[in-house]
Amino acid sequence: MCDRKAVIKNADMSEEMQQDSVECATQALEKYNIEKDIAAHI
Repeated sequence: MCDRKAVIKNADMSEEMQQDSVECATQALEKYNIEKDIAAHI
């Protein structure tokens, strides 16, 4: 589990879409270490 906390400062999307985005990014950060791989996952 990550010790990071996602902060959404400004978004033009629904709460559900924001939550899905955070979950996707969290999965990528847990699974990969290289930025290129994280970006590809997202």
